[in-house]
Amino acid sequence: MIVMQYRYTLPASYDMAIIEQRIAQNGARLDGFPGLLFKAYLYARVDRGAPENRYAPLYLWRDADALRRFLHSPGFAALTRDFGWPVTETWLTLHAPTWAELATKRYARITIGEIPPHSDLPAMALSGMLCAWDVSRWRLLQVDFSDEPPVGPNAGDYRIGYLAGEQRR
Repeated sequence: MIVMQYRYTLPASYDMAIIEQRIAQNGARLDGFPGLLFKAYLYARVDRGAPENRYAPLYLWRDADALRRFLHSPGFAALTRDFGWPVTETWLTLHAPTWAELATKRYARITIGEIPPHSDLPAMALSGMLCAWDVSRWRLLQVDFSDEPPVGPNAGDYRIGYLAGEQRR
């Protein structure tokens, strides 16, 4: 499985209701997309305590072919036309939550840390519900999903506007 995320940082004055409307109008379009285990439509708002306005969807793909089909899709073309060409990060999945574990979650906290050289990889502490690594840069992604806002400020805190996936048809 492959985790993928891109982030758009928007001006502090940007009307984030536009992003919320876009999620409400388009979120279900990826329901039933073959190979999409989930897409969490993540966003953060300055007016609700975030350090910056962000739209930062997080995907979990079954395999590279599913990810490729999405990147070739009209939906991704529309996104890049409207918001620009994103830097897209990918990680190889170490473990992931089930759809049932995610279905009711409304918040996500993303933490990305360095994996020091010569680390004991099998002994790494994996505390997130979703954990993955980028072995090209030796970074560890850990994501926790919750029903309530995470406690304490963190630049990786997001609201989940919608959760799409092949399970939703």
